[in-house]
Amino acid sequence: MEASAVGWAGALVGAAFGALEWFILPGIVETSIRGSKEARKLNQDQLEGVISWWKTVIRVFAVSMPLVGFGLAAAMAE
Repeated sequence: MEASAVGWAGALVGAAFGALEWFILPGIVETSIRGSKEARKLNQDQLEGVISWWKTVIRVFAVSMPLVGFGLAAAMAE
């Protein structure tokens, strides 16, 4: 199998993983943050800021997953 074909297959797997991360993980993190003891110490604006920041971080990593999958698969194919 050609290295580019393996790379694109890796990108598809990375995209699938990234999609799961994009849609599922932010809700889990938000629930976890809202249920924590530290969240009770914050006012509503601070809490929303923390949740928004974590959702942004998660989505940045989710968007990079196809590129990571492509790179890893192409590197292993050679």
